Amino acid sequence: MIKKLDGLLSAIEVWSMVALTLLGLAFAFLQVVLRYVFNTGIHWLEAGLVTALIWAMLIGSVRAVREGYHPRVELLPNLVGEKARAVLNFLAIGGAFLLACFFLWDSIFYARFIDMINALHPELGIKQVYPFLIVPIITFMMLIRYGLLAWALLSEPASHSPDATFRKQVGDTSDKGIVD
Repeated sequence: MIKKLDGLLSAIEVWSMVALTLLGLAFAFLQVVLRYVFNTGIHWLEAGLVTALIWAMLIGSVRAVREGYHPRVELLPNLVGEKARAVLNFLAIGGAFLLACFFLWDSIFYARFIDMINALHPELGIKQVYPFLIVPIITFMMLIRYGLLAWALLSEPASHSPDATFRKQVGDTSDKGIVD
């Protein structure tokens, strides 16, 4: 079950990042060609480029949770015993999970507000809520990732690297450059 959920989430992350990055590059290429070859442009291309690349980066932040690429302080867990390390691991993952819960609730509240007032994006000409929807989507995906890390910690609570423990449990044996 966890392996299937991780596989599905990984596929969504990777394909979304690739598609959005390629879309952003296509918009940038089109804008340059229009500007320098035809001396014209499309007013919404710049905003579309920025939106696509920001969405790709935010999705990459979810992927970074799985891969262990977010910065963290490792000095204290390395100095304490296994029980204290287990407590610190659960506090860190639990704190991140609770923070993501707050961000999800807050982003849904804000999305409903900007939808209610019919705010329009100044460049794209669409309702502002549509580009903003990436925030609740990303925070929901973060909740899933942190939940999976917490689940992995149940089997190895004193792990030096919860993300490496998770990757090992789902059968990902590739070296991601993380020092355990």
